[in-house]
Formats: sequence, C-alpha cells, structure tokens
Amino acid sequence: RPECKMAGILFEDIFDVKDVNPEGKKFELVSRLHCESESFKMDLVLDVNTQLYPVDIGDKFRLVLATTLREDGKPDDEDYLAIDSTTSSRADSFEYVMYGE
Repeated sequence: RPECKMAGILFEDIFDVKDVNPEGKKFELVSRLHCESESFKMDLVLDVNTQLYPVDIGDKFRLVLATTLREDGKPDDEDYLAIDSTTSSRADSFEYVMYGE
C-alpha cells in the first residue's frame, strides 16, 4: 500500500520573513524571525539557528508542523535516533528541521 505523504501533518504554509531581531539580537547563533503566512495571513515568531540556516528579511520558507518525521504518519519512538540513509524521513525534503517538544 502506498504511503500517504500527508499523514501526521497538522499545519503547512509558506511564510514571508517581515523582520529579523526587531528587539535586538539576544543570542549569537539564533535570530528571532517575525513572519506572515501567505495562505492564512497569520503571524509567526520563530527562533532559528541562523548559523546553520541563514535567513534575511524578504526570504520565504515553508513551515510544516507534523506529529512525526515518519512519512507513513506512525509515531516516532520516544527517543530520537538518527535516521540512516536507507530509511526515508519527512526531514529529507527540508534544509532545516527542528525536532522535539
């Protein structure tokens, strides 16, 4: 049976970065992004490690909020284990992934 790519996805949209660190930079490696979604016009404030994933005003990114990194939607194990290259993961489609609670 084919896997459902949408299984476990709670929210997905494209966000426009409207401002970066408007209250000043508090951490050396992290920037606070102020963004607006294209489809829902909702605001998002997101902290990102900009040393790993540089972001500037005017950039766009796709945000996906999911219950699991598994493409089949099944729950992840309680402990994070690095996924080997033979196992597909929702993370394979992205340059930057935040995982955890």
